[in-house]
Amino acid sequence: MVKLAARAFYDDVTTKGDNQPKTGRGDNRGIAVVVLDALTRRQWVREEDLAKELKLHSKQLRRILRLFEEEKLVTRDHRRETAKGAKIYSAAVAATADTQTGGKEGEEKIKLHTHSYCCLDYAQIYDVVRYRMHRMKKKIKDELEDKNTVQEYVCPGCGKRYNALDALRLVSLEDEYFHCERCNGELVAESDKLAAQDVGDGDDNARRRRREKLKDMLQKM
Repeated sequence: MVKLAARAFYDDVTTKGDNQPKTGRGDNRGIAVVVLDALTRRQWVREEDLAKELKLHSKQLRRILRLFEEEKLVTRDHRRETAKGAKIYSAAVAATADTQTGGKEGEEKIKLHTHSYCCLDYAQIYDVVRYRMHRMKKKIKDELEDKNTVQEYVCPGCGKRYNALDALRLVSLEDEYFHCERCNGELVAESDKLAAQDVGDGDDNARRRRREKLKDMLQKM
């Protein structure tokens, strides 16, 4: 289920550009799918080790993991450990023992470093995927029942346009609206009536084909 969800909802995620992941076409498109696939084969894994195995920069991986954490797909834990990987309580025990014995002059101090671990949160993933599927089904049904079916969505910020099928995967979990994959602006719907003014009367067949695709998609879901 995780692998299918990754390809359905996160195939276009890229870390290119800003500090936060966004969707779009870029050189690292598909990186989110790779990360999710890798996590299905592991339980808790140190993020540094995962980055090395996937040959990703650690900052690149952290951006993707922050996105997944926000969308409740991944659980992360940050621990203070020694450089050799000992847990903090082991270091505390050693420090206490040094204090009790008075310590030795010039003795090397134990240095603690913060290491981050991550794993898939399967219980949350099930709920998130089911919710997104529910929202997609509802939007498809609304379109099929609406006589003035939405033909296109346009971003008022950057002007990028999407057809109704493409827009379905851009629904946000935060506000349930469609958001542009380029600038994250909220998309505005354009009805068939408005679209017809631009393309003329010859779009009936295209509209009919699109409705058939929507019906087929709804049946498969």
